[in-house]
Amino acid sequence: MYLRFTTQFINPYGELETGIFMALKYLRDDHSLTKDDDVKKLKELSKWFDRNLEKPTRLSKGTSKLNADISLSWFKDSAKVHIKKMHEFVEIAKRYDMIVERIVSRNAGYIVFEDDYQVSAVPFKTNRKSVV
Repeated sequence: MYLRFTTQFINPYGELETGIFMALKYLRDDHSLTKDDDVKKLKELSKWFDRNLEKPTRLSKGTSKLNADISLSWFKDSAKVHIKKMHEFVEIAKRYDMIVERIVSRNAGYIVFEDDYQVSAVPFKTNRKSVV
């Protein structure tokens, strides 16, 4: 099983940002976080993930840089500590009225990157709308 955390956040450029990491980064950078404890906690969590989660080295299933099928990141359900840390992100997001959805799937799509804790996968066309 795979888990993905998405938001309904629209960034300052009018683009829909679905990933919770990016949505909270925009809130932090925009100084929208009003509680100092939230800013501190968000920085701590970001540093933890930087140290404990590899950045995917491949983001599409094609070999061309022009490939439009970009992958989405999913946690493996066995990544218990990472998922627990994600729930700390969710708590901060909720305090700022950000809607966060946790999506669970048996099949993330065409896997283009994998490590012990996550996969990066291009969604199948049949379920693309339900995972973005």
